[in-house]
Amino acid sequence: MFRIKDEYLNDLETNPWKRLRNRIIRVAVSPYHLVKSIFMFTGALVWFAATVLFIYVFTLLESLPHFEQNGFAQAKQAATESVQVQLKDNPDGFKQYKWVGIDQINRELLYAIVMSEDGDFFTHQGIDYDALISALGENIKRREWSFGASTITQQTVKNIYLENNKTLYRKLKELLVTKRLEQALSKNEILELYLNIVEFGPDIYGVEQAAQYYFKQPASKLNAAQGAFLAILMPSPRKYHFTVYQNQYLAKRHKRKYRRILQDMRFKEYISPVQYQKYLNWRFF
Repeated sequence: MFRIKDEYLNDLETNPWKRLRNRIIRVAVSPYHLVKSIFMFTGALVWFAATVLFIYVFTLLESLPHFEQNGFAQAKQAATESVQVQLKDNPDGFKQYKWVGIDQINRELLYAIVMSEDGDFFTHQGIDYDALISALGENIKRREWSFGASTITQQTVKNIYLENNKTLYRKLKELLVTKRLEQALSKNEILELYLNIVEFGPDIYGVEQAAQYYFKQPASKLNAAQGAFLAILMPSPRKYHFTVYQNQYLAKRHKRKYRRILQDMRFKEYISPVQYQKYLNWRFF
């Protein structure tokens, strides 16, 4: 049997580089040692990756807003500040801005906007997973991250707490904060936040300011027809302020949306059939 000379063994004990080289050779020529080394190396990589992932997730969760016992007051303060930031170049616009409680918003106006933006708002838990998966598939098909399918809670979170870029990372943060907000606040509290920060035109934020600007009435007096009109402006408020309101023109797609909102409200009995017929022919201009 082949034997290693004692002089060579002594040299290995004193020379770490030769010892390492010998170990590599032994691993390379022995299947058992090779497999064992691969498993050890892979295991170390898995543990390292898991540790990095844990630190990343922990840091991410800690960086997101927490809602304590005074969750609504905290969220309302953040919402007001977010509007103030949007109006930083128009101090007079912020002076005209007025927060109103949900009990000061006409129910027809409220339901018209809900039917337009998120018909299942009162039944889901903040995230419409079916719509989210469908939107993700559409994004992949188009090879762009435009997303969509955001619920009222998600829109509220995005407008108050997050930047406006369209990335997977931002969407992940949006989903996490959405779940926290739904757990901390009631549906009415979330809806009050939303209706007071949504934009309806150039420097026009919240339903109270929109009601005064477009109809010269408080939000408590607006009906379903007027609420549906405001809902038409919401997807692109600055653009539609000019093309719809100032030009006094409702395109066919806007008329279809207007009719659909009223139909949904009638179906859910938010308005009566008589009101539905009345509002269908409502004159805005």
